[in-house]
Amino acid sequence: MKLLVSVPASIANLGSGFDTFGLAIDLRNEVEIEYDTELSITEMGIKVEGEDLFFKAFKEVMESNGIDWRYKIKKISMIPPQKGLGSSAASIILGIAAAMEINRHFSRQQIFEMATKIEGHPDNVAASVFGGFTVSAHLKSGYGAVSMQPMCREITIVIPPFSTPTQEARKILPKMVPLEDAVFNLQRATMVLANYRDRRMLQEFFEDRLHQDLRLSLHPELKAFFEETKSKVEDPIFLCGSGTAIAIMGTHDIAVPQGWQLLHKKTSIEGIIVRYL
Repeated sequence: MKLLVSVPASIANLGSGFDTFGLAIDLRNEVEIEYDTELSITEMGIKVEGEDLFFKAFKEVMESNGIDWRYKIKKISMIPPQKGLGSSAASIILGIAAAMEINRHFSRQQIFEMATKIEGHPDNVAASVFGGFTVSAHLKSGYGAVSMQPMCREITIVIPPFSTPTQEARKILPKMVPLEDAVFNLQRATMVLANYRDRRMLQEFFEDRLHQDLRLSLHPELKAFFEETKSKVEDPIFLCGSGTAIAIMGTHDIAVPQGWQLLHKKTSIEGIIVRYL
């Protein structure tokens, strides 16, 4: 019998909800696991060498529970790395969730907390663990998250061929921001939540002054494409996480530069999926 664990991609920030909002996307990384006489990890038929994020998380949980981790593991990675679609969070969650299920101690809240401590921030992790549209925070009692139905069923994602390392995207952000910019974001993020029930999502609610423009500026061609596209669509548009992918709510058939990808995906109500084959 094989264990299958599947984790969705996620988009963090959504413009105004910096380090707070997350949205699960039906684009998934998966692992198939079965007990074996030795450990082996393959992806696309090729043996995985060294310890990647998935295996580090998997091994840590297995060893902390005193469980033998000799398994045959097949990885299927559909989330493109370093594009702002939560690939690192998904890999960490996969490792923790698989090990916890083998240990018969599967807990979404514990997976969320453990993965967030490794990832460093809860926004991508919350969406991938719980699914839907999530609001998350670092509270006195630990990490908290609330999951709701996605505010849209479909989303258009544009993926350029270049990447921004997360560290570089974090480093460019200022340590302090003007009060008026903080208020600007707070007002718009609360408008997203205030209009959530009616699904009345205006592009203006997702505008940002804390991170997005600075990160877009790392790639002038990306910023030019973003601004041009924003002027042509009415639906909300935002940078995916720290970039470089861009998302537009709804389905949009737009022209993209040569070498760029245009994906039409559904948002995901489900977060982690565990089943046996």
